[in-house]
Amino acid sequence: MRCDKCGEQFEEKELQESHDIPCYLFIYAGNRKGQKNQADNYGRHWLCKPCHDLYEQTLNSFLKLHALRFAEGWFI
Repeated sequence: MRCDKCGEQFEEKELQESHDIPCYLFIYAGNRKGQKNQADNYGRHWLCKPCHDLYEQTLNSFLKLHALRFAEGWFI
C-alpha cells in the first residue's frame, strides 16, 4: 500500500489509519467506539509512521495556537 502523504510503498501492516479529525476531539461521543464513529464521518488516510507522527505533531501545534487565539477573544 502507498502512504497517502509521502507516496512511498509500504506493507499494509506498516501503515496507520489517520483520521482527518482525530478521535480524541469527539469528547461527547461517550467512548472510543463512539469517538471513532464520529471521526469516520470526516475522512481518513493511510499514513506511514513518520508521516502520521508529523501530522499529529503539526495538528497539535495548530490546535494549540487556535485555542489560544480563541481564549483571548473568549475571556475579554
